[in-house]
Amino acid sequence: MDYRKLSFTLMTLSFVFIIAGAVSTFVMGLQEEKKAFYKKIDDTNNTFETFSTNTSIFEAMRDELYNVVLANVYYDTMYEEDKHIKNKLSNYEHLVDELTNNTNYLNKLCNYSNSSQEIKTKCNKYKSLYEQVMNCFVSDIEAYNENVLKYNEYQKSLGDIHLIKQYKTKKNYIDYNNNLVYDGKEE
Repeated sequence: MDYRKLSFTLMTLSFVFIIAGAVSTFVMGLQEEKKAFYKKIDDTNNTFETFSTNTSIFEAMRDELYNVVLANVYYDTMYEEDKHIKNKLSNYEHLVDELTNNTNYLNKLCNYSNSSQEIKTKCNKYKSLYEQVMNCFVSDIEAYNENVLKYNEYQKSLGDIHLIKQYKTKKNYIDYNNNLVYDGKEE
C-alpha cells in the first residue's frame, strides 16, 4: 500500500470533515439566530400588548378619577375625602409605574434593526403613548395640588385647622420621543 495515497486520502477526508463541521456550525448558528429573532418579535408583541392593555386601564382609571372621585369633591367634603382621594391617586401612580416598567422593557426589545414593519410601528407608537400617559398624570397631579392649595387658603381664611397635604410625586413632564412637544401636557 502506498503511504502517499493513504496520507492524501486522509488529508482529503480531514479537509472534508473540517468543511462539513464549519458549514454545520454556520447553519446551526443561523438557526439559533433565527430563533432568537422570532423570540424577540414575540416578546415585543406580548409586551406591547400588555402595554396597550395598561394604557387602556390608565384611561379608564383617569376617567373614573375625574368623573366619580374628583367631580364629587367640594370644599366642605374635601377634608373627609382626602384619604380616599390620596389612595386613588396612589393607585393611579402605581399604574404609571407599571407602564414605565413596560416601557423600559420595550426599550430593550426595540433596540434592534432587523424587524418587521409591524414591530417598528409598535416600537414608535409606545414612545408617544408613554409620553402622553406620563404627561397626563403629571398634569392631573398638578391640577389636584392646585385645588389643595386653594382649599387650604380657603380654610385658613376661615381660621380652620383642617388643612390637607398635596400629593407628592417625583414624576415630571417628559418629551420621550424627542419631538420637542410634550404630548398629553395640559396647559
